[in-house]
Amino acid sequence: MDYDFNRVIDRRNTGSIKEDYQLAEAMIPLWVADMDFEVSHEIIQAAQERLLHPIFGYTTLPASLLEAASLWYQRRHRVTYQPSDMIPYYGVVSAIHLCFMALTKEEDRVTIISPVYMRFPMSVSETSRTLNEVSMINRCNRMEIDFEQLEISLQKSNVLLLCNPHNPVGRVFTMQELTRIYDLVEKYDIMVISDEIHADLIMPGYQHIPFVQVHPKAKQRTITLVSSTKTFNIAQAGMALIVTANLDYQVAIKQWMTKFHLGAMNVISMAMVEAAYRHGDDWLDQVILYIYQNYQYVVSEFTQHMPRIKVLPLEGSYLLWLDCRNISISVVDFFETQARVRGEDGILFGQDGKGYYRLNLASPRILLEKAMNQLKEVYFTLYP
Repeated sequence: MDYDFNRVIDRRNTGSIKEDYQLAEAMIPLWVADMDFEVSHEIIQAAQERLLHPIFGYTTLPASLLEAASLWYQRRHRVTYQPSDMIPYYGVVSAIHLCFMALTKEEDRVTIISPVYMRFPMSVSETSRTLNEVSMINRCNRMEIDFEQLEISLQKSNVLLLCNPHNPVGRVFTMQELTRIYDLVEKYDIMVISDEIHADLIMPGYQHIPFVQVHPKAKQRTITLVSSTKTFNIAQAGMALIVTANLDYQVAIKQWMTKFHLGAMNVISMAMVEAAYRHGDDWLDQVILYIYQNYQYVVSEFTQHMPRIKVLPLEGSYLLWLDCRNISISVVDFFETQARVRGEDGILFGQDGKGYYRLNLASPRILLEKAMNQLKEVYFTLYP
């Protein structure tokens, strides 16, 4: 069926972070990474059907859910994640913390590639590990890994916390790049925690390559973190998958989960997630096309009317990375104070994000048009 993503859905009084917590009427909310689109009808139907059963007691996770997830990743990414290698968990961010606690020691060092999702460095500090940051380089309006600095950092690290597709810069790393990363982690015997939560949201012309696909030995040193919640706009379902073929990793992670009584999934969430993995292809294909068209529209607006702001290529996710270092005022002043458009200041993703700004494109076009008009009005006052 066809979905109408142009429809503006009123999210007020639903507990929405965008609409209620941050008072969206004050600014156009293009910040937090969820979509303003209705979810697939199959997900809603699955939740409704489960609600018809009048008992909501203790429930085990059905094997069919993990089987559906396994089939999804085979279908979409040609990667085999065995159900026996999947550990259901609440979310990717808390899974990173869990992996650090289960598999590393306090004196261990973790390398991240910056600018990166703000919870990455926080997860390191909050678990009393030591952070090593490697800066990405803007080469000809495309963010690239500084491999010389990455090798220096990995020489004195125990873990690489990788983000691919990369949030916030929108990169989908190529096989050549991932192979260079693998060669380094193999050389220095590094464990890889690969956050691939945006793996399903890939723009036309690009392909996500799961890190475990890079080399036959990669599976034994990799923990992959994925989630249906980002893909299908069901963040509140609260379910992710920790995937690893390394049995020692599995045992250690499960021991920590048992120790703190973690891992019981919500019964409605289980129904929603399984429906998403089984029936979500058509909805997702329509979402990707709509986001890509939004991206093309926004690129045209900045290129034609606000050329001092450079749009970096959007390869994956729906989060656009803007280079605003050539405007005369701060990004917060330009976007938020004057234009009344709420995105994310690049500095939130690390010092390497200074002068950049992130915008969420997963909204109806009419909201993006309003945002672009407000941005142009401010831009034209600065540069008449």
